[in-house]
Amino acid sequence: MASLKNNINNISDDTESLVRDYLKLFSVKQTEKLSVYLGILATVFILSLLLLIIIVFWSFAMAGYLNDVLANDYWGFWIVSGFYVLVIALVIFKMIKTKRPPLSNLFVKLIVSVMSLDISQSKSLKGLKLEREMLNHKIDADKVKIKANAQSLRYVIMESLFSEFFGLFKSKKGDEEPGETETDQANIEKENKQ
Repeated sequence: MASLKNNINNISDDTESLVRDYLKLFSVKQTEKLSVYLGILATVFILSLLLLIIIVFWSFAMAGYLNDVLANDYWGFWIVSGFYVLVIALVIFKMIKTKRPPLSNLFVKLIVSVMSLDISQSKSLKGLKLEREMLNHKIDADKVKIKANAQSLRYVIMESLFSEFFGLFKSKKGDEEPGETETDQANIEKENKQ
């Protein structure tokens, strides 16, 4: 019975560990996704706001200055507009090259600290990806351990059932006198009657 209890405790501990790992994996995946979405949202919002403010004030000032220098009413505005198109193209090129918004790692650090995630990798998108892979391997190993413990539990239960079953027959034999069976006793009684 002690081994049965140990097997049940092992399965319980391994299952608890597996559930914790699944919850941690879920948190890591959601943090990664949320960081990317917030990075996109913040990047668009900040870029839009900054571009709006800068474009309005700097454009008029610079275009007016260039118009004075070039002695033309329009060339200053065209040059300033071309500069903004170049800056926007560089930001878009960087996003395409890295395949993530520029502020994603900042949000990873914020979300990991807010959610109090205990990760062993760096607090970046790459670190979250490595952490996810490590958790997947650990979960697979825990599944194997739980299957092994469940199989061991089956064997212990069967062993306990067989020992109890055969123990019933041993207890009946123990009540009889050694060397005598029912047929032997019947033969002895017949001889005594004759």
